Amino acid sequence: MFSKLTDSFRQQGSALWLTAAAVILVAALAAPGINPYYTRVMTMGLMCGYLAASWNLIGGYAGQMSLGHALFFAIGSYSVALLARLPGIPLITAFPLAIALAVVLAWIIAWVCFRYALRGIYFAVGTLLLAEIGRILVINSNLLGRSQGLQVPSLQGASNLSFATNLPFFYIFLAMSIALALGSLVLERSKLGYNLVALREQEEGARALGVDVTTIKRLAFVFSAALTSIGGVVYAGMVRYVEPGYDLSLSITLFMVMGAVLGGRGTALGPFLGGIMVVIVQELLITVGSLFGTTSVSALAQMTYGLFFVFILLLFPRGIVGQLLHRRIGRQAAQQPAGATKEAS
Repeated sequence: MFSKLTDSFRQQGSALWLTAAAVILVAALAAPGINPYYTRVMTMGLMCGYLAASWNLIGGYAGQMSLGHALFFAIGSYSVALLARLPGIPLITAFPLAIALAVVLAWIIAWVCFRYALRGIYFAVGTLLLAEIGRILVINSNLLGRSQGLQVPSLQGASNLSFATNLPFFYIFLAMSIALALGSLVLERSKLGYNLVALREQEEGARALGVDVTTIKRLAFVFSAALTSIGGVVYAGMVRYVEPGYDLSLSITLFMVMGAVLGGRGTALGPFLGGIMVVIVQELLITVGSLFGTTSVSALAQMTYGLFFVFILLLFPRGIVGQLLHRRIGRQAAQQPAGATKEAS
């Protein structure tokens, strides 16, 4: 595993990862002493980056556009809310429960979709409709609180997920993000990672080379769903309230997709950068809009929000990290003939 990490660092350039490590170190050291509002913004940014990286397994590496990942996020958050209503059960048990439910549901969805070769727009619309069906079911369920949602009691103690401030959750999401980034690096240098890239670039060609594309897509979808549900568990422990208007909304999935696309789909670091950018830009526009407090300014802020991301995508069509890596590979390819000529002489 260590050799795979080293190879990935060399391939992608050490400067990018050293910069990311420096930013992480500064943020981790400064978090206890800054305003709680900024701590919450950083925590939400890490959460969005983590969710984008989780979605990146199926949408980036495998190239399958899933628009129903809010369903798995809600499985995690509602697992916390439901367990909190049972006396004597620590909320930490929401992790295995959410992972198990997400894996089972994702396996069923993947089995049906990929068995009948749903891909492209058909797979995207199919997963979106499943998430909408889940939202409608929750809205009409008394057990799940209908549209009002469920409150998660604020319980103190090391065995529970609820803490007095957002600072512990900042470090939890930070640790989860670091682990997922390193895991993505290892994946890129593994046989599964190579198969995922082959599947994304040319599915029929990968199948002709003997790659079991159905199994590969199913595994990517299941792992992505499980990681997303973990994010939902931690989020519910932080806000202590779940409701279908947010946890099962399309905006949750769009945060994942936008973060991965802006940062760079199919890269280990890109989704984290993109997810953090999505939250920071949104918070800046909310702050500017609140200073004026008019409907027209709010509408202008939303339009600016969309135009900003359009501009970024025009400037970096492969995402920020993806474009930087592409340019680096291009420079290396341009220098290779000169080096070969010099060596030959």
